[in-house]
Amino acid sequence: MMTILALIVTLGILVTVHEYGHFWVARRCGVKVLRFSVGFGKPLFRWYDKQGTEFVIAMLPLGGYVKMLDAREGDVSEADAGYEFTSKPVAQRVAIVSAGPLANFLFAVVAYWILLMVGVTGVSPYVSGVLPGSLAEEAGFAAPTVIAQVDGKQVSTWQEARMALIERAGDSGVIVLTDADRRQYSIAVSGWLSGTDIDDPVALLGLMPLGTYLDATIDTVQVGSAAERGGIAVGDHIVAVDDQAVSGWDALVERVQASPGKPLVLDIDRDGWLLQLTVTPDRQDSGVGYLGVSPLLPELPEDFFVTLQYGPLTSLWKALNKTWDTVGMSFSMFGKMLSGAISTQNIGGPVAIAKMAGQSAASGPEVFLGFLAFISISLGVVNLLPIPVLDGGHLLYYVIEWIWGKPLPEHVQAFGFRIGSSLLVVIMVFAIVNDIVRLF
Repeated sequence: MMTILALIVTLGILVTVHEYGHFWVARRCGVKVLRFSVGFGKPLFRWYDKQGTEFVIAMLPLGGYVKMLDAREGDVSEADAGYEFTSKPVAQRVAIVSAGPLANFLFAVVAYWILLMVGVTGVSPYVSGVLPGSLAEEAGFAAPTVIAQVDGKQVSTWQEARMALIERAGDSGVIVLTDADRRQYSIAVSGWLSGTDIDDPVALLGLMPLGTYLDATIDTVQVGSAAERGGIAVGDHIVAVDDQAVSGWDALVERVQASPGKPLVLDIDRDGWLLQLTVTPDRQDSGVGYLGVSPLLPELPEDFFVTLQYGPLTSLWKALNKTWDTVGMSFSMFGKMLSGAISTQNIGGPVAIAKMAGQSAASGPEVFLGFLAFISISLGVVNLLPIPVLDGGHLLYYVIEWIWGKPLPEHVQAFGFRIGSSLLVVIMVFAIVNDIVRLF
């Protein structure tokens, strides 16, 4: 229910912002607006303003539209001729159509501005270890350390570091990481993040953030557990299981869970002394093995959490830059998907948005507002793609009209809209298929 509610709130806010951009500029250009609808299908609520515009909240909250007086859709009375959309100059029509995506970008700027003034808390990009055989190890990356720059771009949190790495998606060459001691590591990549779902580029490099990697060191032993019966003590560091080295806590858990009722020979480092213990994991109701121990958690440094907070003017400047960078990265990603440089698996549909909306809403208002800003930018970018049916397709027609001096023939426009509709259906199918794959 939280996920569904978060999705409805997300789409409701962002669709309203987008359509209000069209509505506000249309009114100021003297175009008569017949209907402002948030959602599609049967109206749940409706009301009218003094100028006769019908406002609707409809049943299906997966979009919306602003219906304007348009001679292409029916006869227009002489009294309303001056308020009809196609009678307006091209510049005004361009302004009306582009106002929706621009409203989404403006919403993101305001959201980021508020967040940066209030203060955004993130996790400092501490690296606690490097996975054996990974790209980072091949580049000689030394841990523990803190990442200060990615390709010369300053990063203060893991989120910023991940975004900087995602910007390089599809590239071949070198990614340069700089740590807090100004040591540089050149990591060679070929088709970086190509052919895969962009999930966590940090993990793909082989970097282990502090707090995510747990050593196989025992912190607590449950009374009466298999571990206590086998002689395991607090502070023991498990080096190997059945003569196979243990790389960390996750590897130990995997071996134990796969061996219910089966004796395991553990090589243990106890205060510098090496010894062997034979332990037989208990069998849980789920059928997996269980020792009854918990790991020693790493001690987090005082500056592990970072709060980014600035004054009003600095926050506004940073909000503008962040929005601009995200818009540019979004267009770049679409271009790379079209060229095949990165996988179309990265296209997400309503299920992906719902999942992210639910997770961000559960994480608090700060995270949810940042999520709204990001999705608002994505909505604006998608609508600016030069696909007939979308705002970008209309803009393409009007720019051609502006240059050519007259509108494109109706049959050409109609053909373009058919192509655009088909292309949009294909994109939606990709998104839904990807959603289903991620679910199962």
